[in-house]
Amino acid sequence: MGTGSEALWLGLVAAGGTLAAALIFSAVSALRLREAEQRLRDKEIDHQAVMDRLQENEYRLRAIIESEPECVKLQAADGTVLEINPAGLRLVDADRPEDIVGKRIYAVVAPEHAELYRENMRRVFAGEAVVYEFRSITLKGRTCWMETHAVPLRDARGAVYALLGITRDVTEHKLAEEQARRHQTELARVARLSTMGEMATGLAHELNQPLAAIANFARGCIRRLRGGDVAPSELIGPLEEVCRQAERASEVMRHVRDFVRKREPQLAGADINQIVRSVAKLTELETRQHGAAVRLELAPQLPRVLADPIMVEQVIGNLVRNSVEAMTEARSPRREITIRTGPNGGAGVEVEIADSGPGIDGALIDQVFDQFFTTKREGVGMGLSISRSIVESHGGTIRAESGAAGGATFRFSLQAAGQEAGGGERRHGLHR
Repeated sequence: MGTGSEALWLGLVAAGGTLAAALIFSAVSALRLREAEQRLRDKEIDHQAVMDRLQENEYRLRAIIESEPECVKLQAADGTVLEINPAGLRLVDADRPEDIVGKRIYAVVAPEHAELYRENMRRVFAGEAVVYEFRSITLKGRTCWMETHAVPLRDARGAVYALLGITRDVTEHKLAEEQARRHQTELARVARLSTMGEMATGLAHELNQPLAAIANFARGCIRRLRGGDVAPSELIGPLEEVCRQAERASEVMRHVRDFVRKREPQLAGADINQIVRSVAKLTELETRQHGAAVRLELAPQLPRVLADPIMVEQVIGNLVRNSVEAMTEARSPRREITIRTGPNGGAGVEVEIADSGPGIDGALIDQVFDQFFTTKREGVGMGLSISRSIVESHGGTIRAESGAAGGATFRFSLQAAGQEAGGGERRHGLHR
């Protein structure tokens, strides 16, 4: 075979190899393309399945929210209502979603509570879960109280993008609370009237002393004037004493009037030691008549407490009289009551009333503050119950203890004035 034929043969072989390689490459490429297309179709099927599941979950969640009997809503950071369920529409008296969706929630928040609402929204968008009450004026002018449980909704990066709130109407609950508060306040006043009735002898004595002094000084002045042997300047002293005794009687009457009059409790900064001294003076004759002595151990420089002085006087008076009655009924040979004041370990003040009586049965000590519970033959079981209500309405606590060797001790705490946000004088109710 010649050289030319060999070259041709080699060229044909080379061309055939190239063609075969090209065919193999094409076949492999087609196979890979089909595999890629199949994977893509599989991904599309999976994606569609995921979308179907998401849509199904969204539908199920929306069905749950729309059937929820309480208001469920989404809000933006500026208060714009993004979504709200049918129960929410009914709650704000909206006839259709457009009446409230896309608008600021403050349209149905009473003006005096708008700032409170904004502050709680700020806390939610800062990541907190909060519960708050506010007064609402619905789109049709109806006034009601609402309570909202609000939590932050976060995106995939953890950023808060909306507030989820569940709101319910608590108007009936608030009205029931107010009715209970008024009932408890009136009950406390009735108890004070009863206390004054039982202390009538002591009050008569307390008034008789200054009135008798006034009469004696006045008669003395009249005798000296009739005798004609007195200079006007000599009458100044006796007449000043008449004024002092009249003021003393007036102070007793003012205190009794304040103690029993019907009024709303008023909390303000008060001197707890002065309150204790007033009670000690008011109950002095009654304790003495039962052979009991009251000793005061008052810590100096205590902070002023956030209290209604008359209500706290009632608590201390109830506890003192309870000790006197217990010691009298048990015929205790030694009858001493010690009233102590001091810091309570925090920013507040603690008051302690301890006696030398028989103490409290350990099996009954947890019941002494229950309504109508009493161990006395003629007791009605309201004094200690009312005392607890008053202390708790002041934000404090009260407890009873019994010594191993006898004697009962009652301790209650009160907040310092200014310890509570927005301190200063304010109205405060009694709650149980």
